[in-house]
Amino acid sequence: MQHWLDDDAALCSIEILAEAVERACVPGIVELRMLRNALREALRSKTPEAVKTAFGMFARVDRDYRRRIAHEALTLASEQKGRFAPRERAVRRTRLVT
Repeated sequence: MQHWLDDDAALCSIEILAEAVERACVPGIVELRMLRNALREALRSKTPEAVKTAFGMFARVDRDYRRRIAHEALTLASEQKGRFAPRERAVRRTRLVT
């Protein structure tokens, strides 16, 4: 049975991480290219297996690059803050007359 990733917040975090990798990508660093491609595949296919592969690739990237990517991702996330936040429901209040 195939499961699909349909959680908007999870997809948004993958999208943010993919953009952060794109910003931190250095020509000639194969691991970063592979990570970028794995994240793109995770966004395209939306399967848990693709997501696991992408995050496994992230774990294999050099620590300094992971820090750079994490910094970029936090910056991007703060720019998109509230994009998938739960919406507040309007509460209708009635006034009691005494």
